[in-house]
Amino acid sequence: MVRRLPWLVLVGLLVVLAGLALRPREGPVAGKAPAGRLPTAPSFILDTLDGGKLDLAQLRGKPVVLNFWASWCAPCRSEMPVLVRSWQHHREAVHFVGVNVLDDPDEARRFVRELRIPFRSVHDPNGDTLRWFRVLGLPTTVFVSRQGGMAGVHAGPFLGPEGERALERAVREVLAR
Repeated sequence: MVRRLPWLVLVGLLVVLAGLALRPREGPVAGKAPAGRLPTAPSFILDTLDGGKLDLAQLRGKPVVLNFWASWCAPCRSEMPVLVRSWQHHREAVHFVGVNVLDDPDEARRFVRELRIPFRSVHDPNGDTLRWFRVLGLPTTVFVSRQGGMAGVHAGPFLGPEGERALERAVREVLAR
């Protein structure tokens, strides 16, 4: 038992650190950018899951909600109905884009079909976008202004009525920029 104690302490410490790293940040839009000039969102051109291409720079003119997800991510699956409802409400004014990362494309397409995700999703098999947008865990949602600036980031899932309200506030904030 004494030999196992250091390992148990190490495993416990790793679990605590992982929990701290993956927990949602404070507030509905953590890291919300201050008013004024926003840092520019990284640009990308990626394949969509339906066989096309999507160029983030081409979406300027309307705000963009980028949701980073994977088919193997249980919280991503849980939050998706909240995102779909928000898309239904804001689809004329805001682009919603799913960013599928580190995933098998067939599994990702199955996820989209099963959850009836109506907005476009791009596929990033190597997770490059995670680094470009400094995403530390899934799901993460990034809000991009109509001019292409980084307006805010929400780490963790939008769940239940509180999550819907937080997402609605974040979308309204990015629409106001």
